[in-house]
Amino acid sequence: MSNKKVVVGVAAGVAALAVVGLLLKRKGHLDGLSEKVDDLSHDLKDRFKNVKESAKRKFDEVVKKGEDIAEKNQKTIDA
Repeated sequence: MSNKKVVVGVAAGVAALAVVGLLLKRKGHLDGLSEKVDDLSHDLKDRFKNVKESAKRKFDEVVKKGEDIAEKNQKTIDA
């Protein structure tokens, strides 16, 4: 596929989405959409924050266990 066909295809897709957006806005389907998007974005931020905190806790646990094992092995070597 040539670059020209790709550019024409992308431009046609953007134009089609613009037309659909205008039609939906005129009919009132997009009235509460911005509030829903805001709610969704806050929900996703909270979920990712929870995942990040959980991953950090797990990482800290693994590091601590690794340190304990290394310390135990060092004591075994020294003895």
